Amino acid sequence: MPRCSGNNTLLPLLRKLSESLGEQQAKNELRWLIEHARKDIGDGINIQQHMTAQNTEHKGARLWREQPARTADEIERDSERLSSVQHAWLRQAISDRTERHKPLQYIIGEQQFGKTNIIVRPPVLIPRWETEEWVLRLAELINSHTDNVRDTQLQQGLGVPRPLNILEACTGSGCVALGLGCELTDNSARILGVDISDNALELAMDNLAYNQMLLSNHVHFRKVDLQQPIHTLPAQLQVDEGVSAGWDMIVSNPPYVTPSEYLDLDADVREWEDIRALVPLPPGTTDLKNVPSEDLDPSGMSFVVQLAKLAKELGLASKDRSDEASLRLDSLPRLVVEIGSTEQAQAACQIMHDHGLNSTEVWKDMAGTDRVVLGYFKQ
Repeated sequence: MPRCSGNNTLLPLLRKLSESLGEQQAKNELRWLIEHARKDIGDGINIQQHMTAQNTEHKGARLWREQPARTADEIERDSERLSSVQHAWLRQAISDRTERHKPLQYIIGEQQFGKTNIIVRPPVLIPRWETEEWVLRLAELINSHTDNVRDTQLQQGLGVPRPLNILEACTGSGCVALGLGCELTDNSARILGVDISDNALELAMDNLAYNQMLLSNHVHFRKVDLQQPIHTLPAQLQVDEGVSAGWDMIVSNPPYVTPSEYLDLDADVREWEDIRALVPLPPGTTDLKNVPSEDLDPSGMSFVVQLAKLAKELGLASKDRSDEASLRLDSLPRLVVEIGSTEQAQAACQIMHDHGLNSTEVWKDMAGTDRVVLGYFKQ
């Protein structure tokens, strides 16, 4: 394949990116785009072929991680390694990034999340590092618990405990369900991800196929509108056919951005990602247009309220469970939700207490922001 001519220098592209993003971010994003161009552009590889081959290398860039920026000389050496096709793709990618505000992950088409590589495409929410962080931490917590329970039951001659049943609400790309499915101890969990969006469910199913060989637990997806009346939801949320045990935990990265915060978000979020994954809108609405202000939730907590009600309806805030003692479920969170601020963390704790989860915990993210609230039911 012919290499680029000297006229195809990357420095003008870097300047264009820098004008839009700032120099440091521009250098990082250009490096990731170059890596993607060299790996995947012009070699006949596409996502479908990756899925068919069930590629297990999963070397996608961790796009949210800061890495040392490349020098001008290094960037020029990269230019010499690109084919004319790859350089043309790069020019179009930078045009999309700067002129159309297209998110970098949508341009590259995937995002690493724990052990998985998540295919991303608009308008489904792009996985964030904050979510990955708490999912990995939660997996460690669950693994420590299930390993202890298994060892105790085996010592007592009770056999291997049943898998935990984990419901993921607002699954989007499926990154949380699949992340847990890969990170949790083999055959220790059954995970169902649900969403109202057809786009999200189609993408989640693609990601299930793409990451199938990495999974150590059963993961599946289902379309469910969680804003329906609570009493109608248990029938739609059966764990699995033939499984008598109920749900043990609900996890979710729900919509929690307030309407006022949404208007201040960058264009690469507002113009590309589904608002329903960001802002808790009234049932049946798909945008902020024509929604009376009194119908909007200024706190961003209305979906967390719905999840707390669902946890109570599904019996997660109750001691009337036959396997409660053997599985020691009171040491595991029953409801885990991502939030965006200390104020929301305080509100979420109160919401959980109001719905029978009598103990709560707040986790901060690496940036020091209150990010996750865990609700427990202690005997």
